[in-house]
Amino acid sequence: MADLPVQRNFMLDDKSLAVLQSLKSDIKAAKTLYEGTVKGTGKKFGFVVNAADGSEHFLPPDEMSRVFPGDEVRFTIVDQDDGKTKAELEELIRSPLDEFNGVFFVRGKAQGVEPFDSAFGGWLFVPPKQTSHANNKDLVRAKVVRHPWDTGKAQAEVLKSLGSADNNRSWYSVALAEQGIPEAFSDAELKQAKALAEAGPETDPSRQDLTDLPFVTIDAASTKDMDDALFARPTENGWQLSVAIADASAYIPLDSELDKAAQKRLTTTYLPGLTLPMLPEILADSAMSLVPDETRPAMIFQMQIDRDGNVSDFEIFPATVRSQAKLAYDDVAHWFENNAIPESHQENLQALNDATQALASWRRKNANPMKDRVDYRIRVDDHFQVTDIVQEHKNPARALVEEAMIVTNYQSAQWLQDQPGLFMCHLGFKPDRETELKGLLRDYTPDVAELNGHDLADFRKIMAASQTIDFPLYAVLQKRFDRGFWSREAQPHFGLGLSRYTNVTSPIRKYSDLCMHRLIKAKLASRALPDIDHALSLLNERGNVSRFAAQKIENRLRYQWLSQQPEQTYRGTIVHLNANNLMVRLDDCGAVGQVDLRKRKDEFSYDPLRMMLKFEEFQYQLEQEVTVKIASVSAEQLKLEIVEDDG
Repeated sequence: MADLPVQRNFMLDDKSLAVLQSLKSDIKAAKTLYEGTVKGTGKKFGFVVNAADGSEHFLPPDEMSRVFPGDEVRFTIVDQDDGKTKAELEELIRSPLDEFNGVFFVRGKAQGVEPFDSAFGGWLFVPPKQTSHANNKDLVRAKVVRHPWDTGKAQAEVLKSLGSADNNRSWYSVALAEQGIPEAFSDAELKQAKALAEAGPETDPSRQDLTDLPFVTIDAASTKDMDDALFARPTENGWQLSVAIADASAYIPLDSELDKAAQKRLTTTYLPGLTLPMLPEILADSAMSLVPDETRPAMIFQMQIDRDGNVSDFEIFPATVRSQAKLAYDDVAHWFENNAIPESHQENLQALNDATQALASWRRKNANPMKDRVDYRIRVDDHFQVTDIVQEHKNPARALVEEAMIVTNYQSAQWLQDQPGLFMCHLGFKPDRETELKGLLRDYTPDVAELNGHDLADFRKIMAASQTIDFPLYAVLQKRFDRGFWSREAQPHFGLGLSRYTNVTSPIRKYSDLCMHRLIKAKLASRALPDIDHALSLLNERGNVSRFAAQKIENRLRYQWLSQQPEQTYRGTIVHLNANNLMVRLDDCGAVGQVDLRKRKDEFSYDPLRMMLKFEEFQYQLEQEVTVKIASVSAEQLKLEIVEDDG
């Protein structure tokens, strides 16, 4: 019988290991490495998008299991037997996924979280002790605790259950968590709020006593956090307007617990059936609020207005005020429209109305007043189910308050312009749209075609001319606007047509306004200005998070509402379009849905300059009214069909 071969284990010495390592390095160095970002498909496979040229390279399931969509990686490109190429991962550079929202599932003896991001093709396993007691199909906030790079198996930890997916309130929590908006104040924040409310405002011997003036607040009937009160009286040449703004900075110390709480929120968030205040209610709705018949500290913004709406003698000073009444928009509008102002408010309201109408006239001649638009109020019950959606049009009372706030903000920016501040800026048209702009103007408004769209005075003329023709040029031009931003130096606000602009009228509700009050007080007292760089960064990075959360929640509620309505047709307005689709806003509820035109049999062409879709006998353009019906509606999207062509 032949001897069996002897199996031996060989140990590599240090020299051999060094040679092997060198060989591996040489092989790796010989490869061409690329950098890119992983793109998920919602399935087992994916792609890597080359950072250098944008090309996409197939990532097979075994490789895709090692990464998350959005991961930044180094990779090679290799040939396959079928003649195609694929990507092979070499190195994980960065994985941005940390905390995320998703749905918690229990499947047999295992449990995990499926992220809401549709690019993911599966779930992340959650160990039994890291579920935070979430139930099957709960909406959750989760955190990655193990990346799949080494093992192909990711793990997550549930940080918090946001509630059942069947509960609308849970979806509120999802949208708020996505934007990093806290839903409640900490015990420490509430404790400090109580202490500050009890202690009262900081002492300021320079405060003037204006408690004898009949200031009134004009807000929605349900408003509790009243941060502005108004008083006007006739003068020989026009009117004196006094705008009292609640002095929130007299309560909130810089860098305190509550100041940091306000930084997290940046603004009060208004949602259907739910208000999340920037500051605790004991302050926002009570101690600071300009409630009637209570003495409150305020900053007074006072000015003289002539009969043409020109402002002079603008001044700011601290005072104490006592609001005479809490008035509601609808009531005041009714009084104006029916010439029925109560005698107790006759003199003040009439002067306020006359003064703000003069201001509005000045803006129409010298600025760029935006077109009025319909707002929508979504009404919900105690379970956050929609009961109704109603239109809200600007009425005389809302117009009065709007003009008073705009002039206060504008004049405050003028007053502050020589020092650093928080200025709202908008520089008009996007710089790369100059050729398009000129082409449009030559076609429709040749008299202003050669004006400089990046000069404020010329911009005003262009926008005014765009509203004088039988084509939605104003809306087409708006699509070419650049984004607004916050700046520490005063710059123009082209959108409003004003040379500079800031916000000072809502310090209870907006962190920008609270900071501006601190700057104003420092200037009045000739003190060193507080640092604003951190606030400036926050506003530019996160200033719109409240609006984003509200939009997501409101869209979901609108779609739910529509899904419950009987089959019918709807009137709508085209608010956007491209080569294949129309986006239509339904007039009665404000929901925006997509009309997919790709399946139409009749031929059409797209004119990107004029934003028009042209058919043989008709066309679609911005602001055009159409009749539609619902093709499909879910919690996430609305698809519409045209039922008649109104072109």
